[in-house]
Amino acid sequence: MKSKIWELINNSNSILLLTHINPDGDAIGSIMALYLMLKDIGKDVRVLLPKYPPLFGFIPFINNSVDRDTREYDLAIVVDCATKERIGQVNEEFSRCKRTVNIDHHFANTKYADVNYVVGNDPACSQSIYYLFKDWNVEISKDIGVALTVGVLTDTGGFRNNNVNKETFKMMLELMDKVNLYELYDIVLARRSRAQFELAKLTMNRLEFFDEGKIAFSYITKDDMVNTKALLGDHEGLVDIGRNISGVEVSIFVREDDGYRISFRSNGLVKVNEIAMIFGGNGHEFAAGAFIYLYFFEVKKRLIEESIKVINR
Repeated sequence: MKSKIWELINNSNSILLLTHINPDGDAIGSIMALYLMLKDIGKDVRVLLPKYPPLFGFIPFINNSVDRDTREYDLAIVVDCATKERIGQVNEEFSRCKRTVNIDHHFANTKYADVNYVVGNDPACSQSIYYLFKDWNVEISKDIGVALTVGVLTDTGGFRNNNVNKETFKMMLELMDKVNLYELYDIVLARRSRAQFELAKLTMNRLEFFDEGKIAFSYITKDDMVNTKALLGDHEGLVDIGRNISGVEVSIFVREDDGYRISFRSNGLVKVNEIAMIFGGNGHEFAAGAFIYLYFFEVKKRLIEESIKVINR
């Protein structure tokens, strides 16, 4: 499969790169690492990122990304995206390409492309990309190293998630010859804006506990985002506030959008992707998400009920 993707890349003059809607650090790190590598080998490559958090604006050449594109490309490569539907509004561009590749690390990936490379054991898609580069004997520049490191740092929660493996640390050990790991950790995980602190305070003040303290629940609203002058992505990590409390097995965080975006986290005792799938979502065993169109109190009621069922099976 690795060699097939490399063959498709070599036989393609024009390549389009895509990822999922509302991209996180891993999606952005993966797509930008691929972009930089493809530029280095002389390919005509374009990145579609309709909207990304300003936090990641420091990643080299991210400003070269565009919202939409009307060209027909020889090859489309989608990263960190479990389903075709999650590509969102740029699905039209994906479908227009002559050949398609899907590179991901979600077990629930539906393998929707012509060629699908899914490594479900990897804690980040950026790690999957790194080992593809190694297999292809690709030279990893400092800029590529920055993108890959951002991806791994964000999707592992700074190496705290329990899906981190030996290959993760081997990768980071090698990349530390090219990047300042401390500086990148500080930028994407440690440093916080005033708005992020205000959102965290609201999240903590609204924490509720259910099922004898095994479930932590909190939320923020659209008005909260406006009143705190929060930027896109400033809510990231708020679900971990509940997870970090002793005795909590499942943390649920709800963010009001056009509907309600749900984040689930587990300390390793409960497979929260099973809860997410009840609501049409997906993800990893201990980190998952879903989107629900219901009234808030109905959303909360159903989330708690279904979580209790899964915990007490």
